[in-house]
Amino acid sequence: MTTTTAPLAIVTGAASGIPGYIAAALVERGHELIAIDSDSGALDAASATMPAGAAVTTWPIDVRDADAVAERFARVDLTGRRIVLVNGVGGDTRRIDLADLESADLWASYAHNLETVFTMLRHCVPAMKDSRWGRVVNFGSIAGRTYSVFSNTGYVAAKAAVIGLTKQAAYELAPFGVTVNAVAHGPIMTERILASWADKPQRDRESILGRIPVGHLGSIADAADMVLPFCLESAAYTTGAVLDINGGMHI
Repeated sequence: MTTTTAPLAIVTGAASGIPGYIAAALVERGHELIAIDSDSGALDAASATMPAGAAVTTWPIDVRDADAVAERFARVDLTGRRIVLVNGVGGDTRRIDLADLESADLWASYAHNLETVFTMLRHCVPAMKDSRWGRVVNFGSIAGRTYSVFSNTGYVAAKAAVIGLTKQAAYELAPFGVTVNAVAHGPIMTERILASWADKPQRDRESILGRIPVGHLGSIADAADMVLPFCLESAAYTTGAVLDINGGMHI
């Protein structure tokens, strides 16, 4: 099947942080962009910073709402497109001890971190298979590799599940030219982490920094620049991988 020249990047959580940086970088590389975020104001502001003439479409929706996602995809013809899907939405900085964690907390984290990935894949994979080209990057976390000092058991379980989903999807989609990889970020200076960081006493900050061999939190650029190669043509032989971006905190 003949594909169009410009790949189409679909990025969730694209209004800010790591996914926002990635979305802008892909536009700079000539990708068309569908930027998705529940914060419509921040999404508009991010879109306004894109280069003049960039092909950017914004979807101000919450990707936990599967019906809203389906309604948006129904308006888009993905036939023949080279699609890059970056599942960047997620997170949970609620520090809740296991004994105090409710079932609702567990499922809320699953809905935000795991089900959103599944929802987006359902809509993109058929077109990827038809065009025999696709790049998928799922945001795992160091939490899904080991444990979390910022969050809770529900979040850790959800991110571990994202890694499992990534590996199975990579196996199933490899024959179709579709690669599926995950990134597992450690503490990165996003707004969410910085807010949590500000609430911690100095001794807790020192304890966390003492566990990071490089001695500091990562920047958004540190995190995003390592993700970009998974989105490109050159990632054709890399699939099912989990890239740890954590300053040596988990090796």
